Amino acid sequence: MDTRKVPVFCYWNGSIKDGPDGPFYEGSSPRVIRVDSKIELSKLLDDLHRVTGFERGKFQIDLIGRYPSIVQQPMVKYMRLPVVDECSLETMLEVPSYHPCIINVELYLEVNQVSGPVSHQSPLANNVNSSANQSTQKSSLTEAAYVDADVNVTVRNNMLRTPQEHNNNGLIEYEQSTDAGNCGNVIFSSLWLEECELQVGMRFRDKDELAKAVRLFSNRRQRKYIAYEYTSTFECRRQCGWALKVAKTESNGFEIIEHTGPHSCKPEDVSSDFLASEIEGLIKAQPSLSITELNKWVKDEFGYTVSGDIMWNAKKKAFTAISGDLNKSFSLLPKFMAALSSSNEMLVEWQHDHFPATKGASFHSVFWAFQQSIEGFPYCRPLILVDSVDLSGNYRGKMLVAVGLDAENRIFPLAFAIITEESLSAGTWRWFFRCIRKKVTQREGLCLITSPNPDIIAVVNEPECHWAQHRVCLRHLCCKFYEVFQNNLMTEYVYKAGSTSYKSRVDYYLKKLEKMNPEARRWLDKLPLHQWTLAHDVGGLRFGVVLTTNTIFRTYDFINKSRNLPLTTCILLIFDHLAELFKSRRGLLEESMKNRREVYAKHVMTKLEEYKVTSRTHDVLPLDQSGQRFQVTEVMEVGNKKFFVQRSDRACTCGIWQLYKHPCSHVIAVCRRLNIDHLQYVNEFYNTENFLGVYAAAFNPLPGVSDWPGTYKVPRLFPPGSHAIH
Repeated sequence: MDTRKVPVFCYWNGSIKDGPDGPFYEGSSPRVIRVDSKIELSKLLDDLHRVTGFERGKFQIDLIGRYPSIVQQPMVKYMRLPVVDECSLETMLEVPSYHPCIINVELYLEVNQVSGPVSHQSPLANNVNSSANQSTQKSSLTEAAYVDADVNVTVRNNMLRTPQEHNNNGLIEYEQSTDAGNCGNVIFSSLWLEECELQVGMRFRDKDELAKAVRLFSNRRQRKYIAYEYTSTFECRRQCGWALKVAKTESNGFEIIEHTGPHSCKPEDVSSDFLASEIEGLIKAQPSLSITELNKWVKDEFGYTVSGDIMWNAKKKAFTAISGDLNKSFSLLPKFMAALSSSNEMLVEWQHDHFPATKGASFHSVFWAFQQSIEGFPYCRPLILVDSVDLSGNYRGKMLVAVGLDAENRIFPLAFAIITEESLSAGTWRWFFRCIRKKVTQREGLCLITSPNPDIIAVVNEPECHWAQHRVCLRHLCCKFYEVFQNNLMTEYVYKAGSTSYKSRVDYYLKKLEKMNPEARRWLDKLPLHQWTLAHDVGGLRFGVVLTTNTIFRTYDFINKSRNLPLTTCILLIFDHLAELFKSRRGLLEESMKNRREVYAKHVMTKLEEYKVTSRTHDVLPLDQSGQRFQVTEVMEVGNKKFFVQRSDRACTCGIWQLYKHPCSHVIAVCRRLNIDHLQYVNEFYNTENFLGVYAAAFNPLPGVSDWPGTYKVPRLFPPGSHAIH
């Protein structure tokens, strides 16, 4: 997904209050900053220290997000979401993308003194409260936020204008026209029909034929031009140097006698509709042409390039035109899946309901997984994250997605399914998990992270699903908790209890929760602590991962873009994305290994460097003669903290070593005392060689539509609810 700027309203020097719709900030006005949607939490905190004037090292800034837990227009309910890691930060920054009615991201800053005198007032507080600054910021935000919308309106208006406008100077301005497709009914010169280019020596029967040829030529290149009748010339409206000069022939036709070009100016706004009509033939012959390859073709053909989003939309529309309406799309689906299977060894499992006494069937569900993902998954951590998304458009149902995590904590696509049910049942989840186990992975020691859906919990407790240890997504749990108890502060306690790595803090927040509402504590106790709290995750099965909700679809924005399309188009775009994903990440990894030669993933090395600095203030005391047990004391200005390291068990009482599978600052301090390399204690799944193995397999091109193989195992399919073949 492309990085973009997100407006963030930052509040401090006030207090968080709770109202009917959830938390709000009282006592100060916001400071608006614009940040990259993929910014790291550490970088954002650096920026906030700089913006607020609270010096890093002397003050600690904690972030609380105002997160929409219920969005049912016109009602929006909010909850507090502590921003404690990259995942929770990304969740907040993606709010405007998934809820168009919410245009701003709000962060509440809690500033605490680390050392020195307490300063409740930031040096920039007066600037923040300045109405002039707020006005400027709001103006800039509005202009930036709506520039894309204005461009789209301009494009539509241009495409609807009349073909020509006369003025008092005796010239004609030719605009872009949507009737370019009708020019095929006009007989141009044979050279024009063969090459679709304007060249010196080309002849046209009359003035109308010449005008339509120039118009079609300009439409395809998205350029505007001016025709000067008295000089018989055509020139680029932007005066880039492109020009044509014509002369009358003896038969009262017209011939091009001079041609200067090509255009050196930028094209007018290019719509995806125009490009879709141009590339439809290409897509039919080579459905898996990448966005880069399509842009190269447009560059070679017309002399310009367009953004990836516009080309993506154009390909989507072109393939949708090929796959046809709802009925045709379903009937084409088995051949399409067979083509993916034959070209890329994709594994598929169908469910359908046969019509009585006919050869057709009503579609029920389809599961698929690419061999490339199956081969890469053993190099990922033993985690499977599962989520679902509603399909929209003409076909109502759900898409189920299972993913892993690579060494850099990025989503690794594993398996997909599309089902007809708008409400998932235990039978559907049982089928999906069975397909994963049968077709995708037989690894032992897996951890399965899902929502706390009662049907899922029932299924994973069945003997057939004991191949994985079940854990619950904390954000799903918080949202469900809020739906039941409608209290932001209690929901915040649940989140903090689930995300801390200290068992004592879990007990602390649960006691506060019980004091506020004993029934809420009893409701939460129905779920075992090891399933939803990080601190009680015995063995660190979830590798520190506490959240999955929206992680998959926030990361894979293409899924949200695809879910209102015919199934064939939706699956093709998923295939395209995966092929490009494997190619790009493999290339980046190979280049990174050549240049940096880092042994482990970047985020792990960065964290270890931070721990190395911190470890220099630790005192280490051996507790036995074997060199296995140590007491590590964090030396602080006020009070010291003691932790215990057990090397043989790879455990530290801070919990980080067990939960995240890499050393903490206390372990690094012990290694320095023993003069040994602390990198030996980093889990192998963070190793860059393993990382490269994740994306080692390449995807093969999909054959042309006319070459898709027939399938005899799957009958002709019709949309769900069909009862007979018409």
